[in-house]
Amino acid sequence: MDTNVQTNRYACPACGGLTKLPEPIPQEGLFRISCALCHSKTLIRFSNGFYKIEQSPTDRSNLTSPSHSRNSNSDSSNQDSRTNFFNRFTNPERPFLEKKKVEIFNKEDKSRNNFKSLKERVSKNAAQAPFFGIFDKIQKFLTDIPYKIRSLWKNSPHDAIIQQRNYSNSSSTKRKQGSILRKFYFVGLSGLIICGILLAYLGAGILQTKSELNEILNGLSKGKPTKILDRNGQVVSEIFQKRISTLKISDYPENLVTALLNVEDRNFYSHGGIDYFAILRAMATNIIHLRYKQGASTITQQLARILLDDRTKSLGRKWKELELALALEAYLTKDQILEYYMNNVYLGHGAFGFGEAIKFYFNKNPSELNRAEAILLATLPSAPNRNSPLKNPQLSKTRLDYILITFKNRGILKDIPQDEVSSIYTVFSMRSPNETVYGNRQDLAPYVTEHVRSLLKQQGDGVDIYDQGGYTVETTLLKGIQEEVGKIVHNHLQKIQKNGQVRRTLLSKRTKSEPKEVLAIRNLLQETSLVMSITSASEWIENESSTAIGLQAGIIAVDPGTGEVLFMHGGDEFKSQNQFNRAIQMRRQTGSSIKPILYASAINSGKITNADKIMDAPLIFRGASGMPNWMPDNLGKSYEGEISLRTALVKSKNTAAVQIAEKLGYSQLDHYFSQFFFPDSAEKSKRFRNDLSLALGSLEISPLEMASAFTSFANEGKVLRPYLVKRILNPNGKVIYSYKNRDEFDLKVPEERSVIKPDSAEVILSLLKDSGRASGVYGSGYKGIVAGKTGTTNDYKDAWFVGLRPSITLAIWIGYDSPRYGMGSGGLGGTVAAPLWGEIMKAVDAGRHIKSEPFPKPVFAVSAKVCSTSKTSCSDCLGSDQEWFTQDNTPTQDCVQNNYSSDSKKEVLQDLF
Repeated sequence: MDTNVQTNRYACPACGGLTKLPEPIPQEGLFRISCALCHSKTLIRFSNGFYKIEQSPTDRSNLTSPSHSRNSNSDSSNQDSRTNFFNRFTNPERPFLEKKKVEIFNKEDKSRNNFKSLKERVSKNAAQAPFFGIFDKIQKFLTDIPYKIRSLWKNSPHDAIIQQRNYSNSSSTKRKQGSILRKFYFVGLSGLIICGILLAYLGAGILQTKSELNEILNGLSKGKPTKILDRNGQVVSEIFQKRISTLKISDYPENLVTALLNVEDRNFYSHGGIDYFAILRAMATNIIHLRYKQGASTITQQLARILLDDRTKSLGRKWKELELALALEAYLTKDQILEYYMNNVYLGHGAFGFGEAIKFYFNKNPSELNRAEAILLATLPSAPNRNSPLKNPQLSKTRLDYILITFKNRGILKDIPQDEVSSIYTVFSMRSPNETVYGNRQDLAPYVTEHVRSLLKQQGDGVDIYDQGGYTVETTLLKGIQEEVGKIVHNHLQKIQKNGQVRRTLLSKRTKSEPKEVLAIRNLLQETSLVMSITSASEWIENESSTAIGLQAGIIAVDPGTGEVLFMHGGDEFKSQNQFNRAIQMRRQTGSSIKPILYASAINSGKITNADKIMDAPLIFRGASGMPNWMPDNLGKSYEGEISLRTALVKSKNTAAVQIAEKLGYSQLDHYFSQFFFPDSAEKSKRFRNDLSLALGSLEISPLEMASAFTSFANEGKVLRPYLVKRILNPNGKVIYSYKNRDEFDLKVPEERSVIKPDSAEVILSLLKDSGRASGVYGSGYKGIVAGKTGTTNDYKDAWFVGLRPSITLAIWIGYDSPRYGMGSGGLGGTVAAPLWGEIMKAVDAGRHIKSEPFPKPVFAVSAKVCSTSKTSCSDCLGSDQEWFTQDNTPTQDCVQNNYSSDSKKEVLQDLF
């Protein structure tokens, strides 16, 4: 048995490393010693201070010596130790570090697969991703690390021997350092791999977001106001649920943009969506103050947050915001990002975007903002409610003063006078803190707005005027007069009620005894009114609140040459309980205002001419289809005997109108009224009643229908279908509606129809000029030309005036919604409706909204002098009048009664009455 001299170390047979022996050295006994390096177990027997190896853990050839003594050859022992140490690192069979090394390369292979899969996810858009080359660099760097370490491990034998010698001198220290280095390596490698995966995932997310960016940005149009424009492109009204700006970045003043960037994002034009310096600055500020005092979100990040519309505080939302912000920076210009932000950021009181905020807070155009106002607006995005100058004026002023000082220190602006700042808050102090943009919406034509809203809803499921919004409605309106007509109507209605001209009168059944014939016609008209009320397609439904709304009016004007609606107003003041548009939704009995239609029909058919005389006297007419006989009476029950056709129309003689209707006959009445009002047979069957009472206005017609029918007199007998909306464009500018081939008001009429001949239109127009001058229009101070006709229904329930000029036909209706109420004896068409027509046209002329011009001279009708007694042409009769005739009905026979005396007329009247 080989032995060693007594020592405190022994050489491990497996690895050759020196291991410290137990202290004190045992004198006798068998011990199992574990190598400090390779942990191999060796059985050693001690005897008298010496030891021998009883059982070796290995049978390596270089350790075949059964024992080692203190006297053994030192060089040979050292050489064996070096050889075993070198073999420990070069033997490919089993060293423990090699096992670790294999695990590392397995991880490396796995990371390669991960990179491969991520790279495949974004390969389609790789050319568009500015950062995609980073992935390959990270992969190469991570892949090269293990190979570099392996090259260090596989050094020359000499280097390994030196490492073993140094390690033998300080084995304890090296073991600790090696363990720490290995930990740092694995932690660093894992961190790099995770970062690489995150970057790849972020890149893939940005590419995916890019493909959806157009749809996301289109979402900003949701909620934008739908604008209603007049014929010149000026905004008349808006429809919206929230107010969002639609300005271009060039529309905003430079001082506002500068103030905003300096308050919200000083490095906006230099960072790539994330301002890392601002993040560090905000962290330091918040740590110093031990609370959240400063944020670091860039304008791009704030826009991303607006687009996501997600306020949850989570890592998922932050990650999406990061992806979207980087996508915005990659695929939009800085000016585009800033424009989107300035138009959509919320600034308090329902205002989205600086364009709406400027109008709400200062009622100015953007170019009119001063420096203090611009900076005040720039303080709002971070906390619009907290910094509101209406809700928290003191806090708002404190913040404004602080920013002014900061800007001055930065050299951004010079001193702003304090009175300029104070004046802002003085104005705000007079406004309600609860005021919102919804109470200040621009709506110059509320009845028009409701009509457009209804029309938009009819365009199908693809039109969403609230959630999507952003539609543009081009109309035929004249903004200048449209914004005035509501005030004119309201003031007029108030005036005629305050001066007692109109009195709300509850109608009751008649108890006064009247002749049977008079009662018969009254009952007929009343029955007709009842039938028309039942069959009317009007949307009006009487309820308890309808009787308390008060006196109302329906106003609508149409261009005879185009059919364009020039302006429209559907009642008194528009409010929640008064939204019924009486101009287009209501049908009422027309009274005498229908007589020009009757006269035109008779003249066109040749049944009457301007040379005819009509007997104005009490007459009894036989009722049709078993109806009782009836007797029409004139307003005021005055009669004048034989009168001309012109006089009959000017003085609105009911007796003459019924005689003309009788001459025309039921078939002709049916024909012409169908042409004027009911070209659709289904509509006619519901609304038309063919009897002589229609000569007195028993049919129910809307103001729009009346205005449209009267356009034939100024348009050579043709009627063009009226329309108000020319085009509707969706948010992308695509036309989704055009007036052509569209019956906007559901009148069920063709686009154009000829109702009478051109010469008949000129003849009736000559009659209407005299009728218009006698109507009461000039009592309002109006001094222009007019042709038209008044109308008053039984019990003064309806007052009408339909008048025209060459470029406009305007219908006026005044009355109460409920047919149970009349306006009293002062509620005549000539005293309440005609003056309103004059007031409106006076405003039209004052604002030069419509060209004022006389009617052109007739070119189709024929002028001739007619004997007042013989109805023949004459040149020097005492009673001759110059009149207009159609070409087919011009008098040709010469008069032979040149010495006619008008005294005979008086004698006839004396005998008659």
